[in-house]
Amino acid sequence: MRVGIDLTALWRPTTGMETVAIEMTRAMLRLDRQNEYVLFFSGEVHGSFAEAERSFTEVVLPMRNEVINKNLFMPLLQSVRALDFLHFPIFPPPWWCPCPHGWTVPDAGCWLYPKAMKAKSRLYFKTLGDRAFRNCRLLITDTQASRCDLLGLFGKRADKIRVIFPGMRKIFRPLRDEATFSRVRKKYSLPPEFVLCVATLEPRKNIHGLIQSFAMLKAEGRFSPSLVIVGKNRWRYERIFSEVSSSGLEDAVTFTGYVPDEDLLALYNMARVFVYPSFYEGFGLPCIEAMACGCPVVTSNRGALLEVTGDAALHAEPEDLTSLAGAIRRACEDEALREQLIRGGLKRCQLFSWESYAKEMLGAMGEAVGGVQLD
Repeated sequence: MRVGIDLTALWRPTTGMETVAIEMTRAMLRLDRQNEYVLFFSGEVHGSFAEAERSFTEVVLPMRNEVINKNLFMPLLQSVRALDFLHFPIFPPPWWCPCPHGWTVPDAGCWLYPKAMKAKSRLYFKTLGDRAFRNCRLLITDTQASRCDLLGLFGKRADKIRVIFPGMRKIFRPLRDEATFSRVRKKYSLPPEFVLCVATLEPRKNIHGLIQSFAMLKAEGRFSPSLVIVGKNRWRYERIFSEVSSSGLEDAVTFTGYVPDEDLLALYNMARVFVYPSFYEGFGLPCIEAMACGCPVVTSNRGALLEVTGDAALHAEPEDLTSLAGAIRRACEDEALREQLIRGGLKRCQLFSWESYAKEMLGAMGEAVGGVQLD
């Protein structure tokens, strides 16, 4: 059977959705020796597949325009490549998709919190996303919380949704390498002790609220760690920098921008606490990455974040600045609690496996169209 996977969005800096697409595809290539794979890229083959464990057919589309690639080139190429099934692991399928197809819906955020997206993104998801719920043979989402949200929005059209937990990348692990720590500390001008947040700078991630909570901790006194925020500017991020200035925290907050995985590994291991105060997430991959590195985690008590982190994290109401500040202080200063969170996190992250994800994904494809099986 010939299976296609749309990886045309991978020219962007990698965030959670792109990570899931990459690791899912690589795991399927490793494990499935029965079916043929056709991978679609934009501009060039992504570096993650330069040394794939098995061969695949590559199709490189000539431009990086999402609308044109998806809605003009891909429908034509599906027939030429004689695909039996085509999966879209990041963005919705095109308006016309002639072969059986599926979509990984990361969460219901674009429908529940439309103002947290740019206008063109809202229109894109509203148009193609809604249509996908009618036409897809297979819909995948990351958590039961997301599935419940989607069922509430789409009713019976969402019955076909399958929940498959993403995996944990093996690069993230406890590390004791002072030379690496010294290199990374110098590269990003890091303070001696810090609380870490890894998130794109946009309203949904609640970085503004985190900075306000951090200002409360500094105002109370006797709180020495600084705050390090890792992630690229997405949109409406100006308020974040203004809050740092108005709170007088210029010397206590460091923005690194996008960080490659090898440096992110060191940051997770160096951090006193990892905090992820998002208003809404479909999964929250950075939480389990931090857990895998032995870093205590503080996160929101909302939906999927509760489901993913369980009792291995300290939870706070993201809109309650006092609650968030108190959770950060406890995770930094209560040594017994820290040890509990570290042990619980290392155990919790073992639940997430890309091999399991690939097997479940292949089984779901098999149910959708028949013939896709894993030896």
